[in-house]
Amino acid sequence: MKKIIAIFLLVLMVFSLAACTKSNTPSEDNDRVENPQDIEKEEEEEIVEPTPSTDEIEVTLYFANKEYVETGDESLEKLIPEKRIVEYGDISLEERIVKELIKGPDSEKLNTVIPSNVKLLGVEVADGTAFVNFAGEGLYGGSMQEDFTIAQIVNSLVELESVERVQFLIDGQKAETLMGHIEISEPFEK
Repeated sequence: MKKIIAIFLLVLMVFSLAACTKSNTPSEDNDRVENPQDIEKEEEEEIVEPTPSTDEIEVTLYFANKEYVETGDESLEKLIPEKRIVEYGDISLEERIVKELIKGPDSEKLNTVIPSNVKLLGVEVADGTAFVNFAGEGLYGGSMQEDFTIAQIVNSLVELESVERVQFLIDGQKAETLMGHIEISEPFEK
């Protein structure tokens, strides 16, 4: 009798385990078999572009006349415009312009006087005012360098329809001067 009960329990256990395993037959919810080409198409549709789309525009950038900087000859133009195609979209056009000014001109007759070690924190535009925000660290130079830095940025940004004036900030705050010589507490116009 014990053998019969043991065999009965063993058979019952085998059937119980068989009932718990996953069936190889498709269920009503999943009765379509996916075609490998369909899977590839779905994956292609889901691919996200790693770089954001960018726009290109021709802008006018103002750089220091190298001959004027070297000679100080007042009869020469101080700032000379340079046309350039710039890409933007990952950052604002206004910020791209300031970065291009820091990078420097294409022409050897021009020069950027913006310190190369200056750190641009950002450029925001509100109600026609471009707020150019620099880090205070590394922002130093003589009065001529400060004058040209301000003039290059202001003249280049006010060429845009969106900008009427430029307010300089240091570490997100209004400051008395940019490099210790020229007052920047109020916005600049062209």
